[in-house]
Order: sequence, then structure tokens, then C-alpha cells
Amino acid sequence: MQNKSDKIAWQEVGAPIKGAIIFLHAMAGSATAWAPQMAAFNDEYRCIAWDMPGFGGSQDAADDADMDVIVDTLASFVRDDLSLRSAHFVGLSVGGMILQHFAAAHPDLVQSIAILDSSPKFAFGSDVEPSSFADPILADLASGTTPAEFSNGMIRAIVGPSCSEEIKLDTIASMSRARVNGLALTTRLIAHHDALDKLGDITCPTLVMAGADDAETPPAYAHAIASRIAGAHVTIIPKAGHIVNLEAPDAVTARLQFFFDHAL
Repeated sequence: MQNKSDKIAWQEVGAPIKGAIIFLHAMAGSATAWAPQMAAFNDEYRCIAWDMPGFGGSQDAADDADMDVIVDTLASFVRDDLSLRSAHFVGLSVGGMILQHFAAAHPDLVQSIAILDSSPKFAFGSDVEPSSFADPILADLASGTTPAEFSNGMIRAIVGPSCSEEIKLDTIASMSRARVNGLALTTRLIAHHDALDKLGDITCPTLVMAGADDAETPPAYAHAIASRIAGAHVTIIPKAGHIVNLEAPDAVTARLQFFFDHAL
């Protein structure tokens, strides 16, 4: 079911027998990218997948919106639009980056977090400058490259070698729901992401997951995140790249199910 408030649109299914799960998509996606997990959990959970600002039916973000703005937007979405006191959260890539900041800032809203294919800091362990990542993307978008064209190139570059053409096309379609505003926003969020001094403040049950073939945020990043969060667990999914929840949906869903059943 599609829902929309003044600012945020989201997909929602299920019944809150065991609570709510909120899914935060990657730059390479949108609310529709969580279909396998939404279908798997809707018998027992209220399942919500948002379109972050600049994606799908959500309003555009301000041109200067940063991580603090998006964390505040997410908190307002949870409290005001969804009328929830707390929830489980699952975030992929930049969605996982948002979760790191969100869980540290709003522990009262978070029952557990699952961080998929993400990093503790932009270019963790290297000296790559944020501008070397962001400037070419922003210039490409400014030149008139459409979100659909951009999505086709990005998805094919970041999935693992075992990813089928069908999954690539489904993921491209999901990401193509972005607008230039959303792609520029997520580019800035990724380029300036640094949660190294916040991970130690996260106290909720935490699962960190990565595709074994993820070259963008490799398994070493998952271990680096988990090592800084007390009690966090790591799972590496074989034969999957950066879009692990769609490349290996059964394995990811099974691991999430076990995690949610034992998170509290």
C-alpha cells in the first residue's frame, strides 16, 4: 500500500503483531527495493519502506540538506507520520549510514538495527577525498544525465558477478524512481559520512551484513562497524555484491528473521 504525508511517501504492508520494521533504501534503490523482505515479514510485522527525500513520492530535500537534516526527517517520520514509539530498522548502503547516525541520536526510537552493505566512514581506510567521489557524479547529473541513465550505469557496476539480469533490471527500475535532487542528496550524504565517533553510542541490538562480493563497501567495513558497537553481530552473504537484499534475498531474509526473533 502506498502512503504519503506532507513530505514523505512510503510503502506499507502487514500487521504489527511483533512490531514494526522500517526499511531505508540505498542511493541505488527506493522504497520498492525491499519487496522480498516486505513480503516475507508482513504476516507478523508492520513493514514500512520509505522513499527518502528526492525519491519516489517524497518531496525534494533542500539543496543544502545534510545528514543531520535527514536524521531529523527520519525521526519526525517515525513519530509523526507513522505514530510509532519505536521500531526495528534495516538500512542498505547510505540507508545504513543514516541508521548509524540515527541510532546514536535517537536510541529511544530504535529497538534494533540491521546495517547492510555500508561503511563507518566515507573511504574508510584510504585517503580518497570526498570531492573525488561527489564532484563527477554531481557534474554528470548537472549535464543532463537522467536518473534512469544514471541508474543503469551504477547498478551494473556495483552488483556482484552472480547477479542475474532480471535482478539488475528490477533494481535499475527501483533506483530510476529517484530524481536528480535525491541522487545529489545521497551523493552528499555518502561523501561526508563519518560515524566513527558515534558508533560507540549505539546500544541497541545490531546486525551488520555485507555481500561477500561487495567491492563498494567490502566485508572488512562490516567488521569495522561491528567492532565499534557493543554486542554487534556480523554476517557475510556469499555470492552477493552491494545490493545484498536483492541479490541474495532468501539468505538475507532468513538472517534478518533470526535476528529479529532474538533481538530483544
